[in-house]
Amino acid sequence: MQIYKAVVIMFLCEIGIVLSNGEELQLPLSIEEEFNQELHHPNELNTNQVRLISESNNLSTDGYDVYPGQFPYHAIVNIKNDREASTTVTSGSLITPNYILTCALGLHKHENTYGFVELGYRYRADRERQQVIDFTRSGINIHPQFTGGSLNNIATIRLEHPVTLNRYVHPIRLPRLSDNRTFEMMEGTAPGRQYNGTMRYLRNQIMSNDDCLMNKQFICTNAYIGGAFCNRMYGAGLVVEDESGPILIGLTNLIYSCSLNNSILYMRLSLLRDWIANSSNYVFDF
Repeated sequence: MQIYKAVVIMFLCEIGIVLSNGEELQLPLSIEEEFNQELHHPNELNTNQVRLISESNNLSTDGYDVYPGQFPYHAIVNIKNDREASTTVTSGSLITPNYILTCALGLHKHENTYGFVELGYRYRADRERQQVIDFTRSGINIHPQFTGGSLNNIATIRLEHPVTLNRYVHPIRLPRLSDNRTFEMMEGTAPGRQYNGTMRYLRNQIMSNDDCLMNKQFICTNAYIGGAFCNRMYGAGLVVEDESGPILIGLTNLIYSCSLNNSILYMRLSLLRDWIANSSNYVFDF
């Protein structure tokens, strides 16, 4: 256990984690600054991106190309404020025509936060399928118990106007109120950043919380079954498929370097259904 904690402290790209005993570990400011630098990108992403795969890790991967319409719920979230010239780029999921579900980190630091989301996204030059919609500070709802760490790292964004529904832009469903599955051993899919001009994604097996030594508020995925994804984005949805189609079960919360094979952590959305219902116009099925 001591070795595990040491690895977390050295390589964590978040501000804090929660161990299986419920204790939240806060990291030094230098780690937080590194995380903020990772989130901030210019408006135009570099399509001639340097290869990210780690030469020392055979499991590291840039992921698979996304085809048009594969992730119609996926949103690129561009966050601005009056104090900084840069744009924070993260991601989220469309859960109704009016609402995006995303992580709170990046939205909580400044009072006058605003921005825009891009949907129908495969690559930035793909304007024909893309919808760009603004949001303002009044449309941001952050979980009241979020303090800047990993716990309750969730927010909703109300768009200035509804999306136009089509095969490239469409909401995703969340777990039913009666759905008590942990999703262990199922295959979870998460989209990520673009690489060489197109968005990428990866599939990994979902682990038990006992195996990844994490609080039940999180879902963990196994890099040893699926690979260590080098293009992950904070806030990206973790999705599983059942007989009724895709279900959004998690939000990307904690990312490690793909030179490591550590578990990736996601907020478990089934434990946050009441808050989501009260913070959006999503209506859960029973």
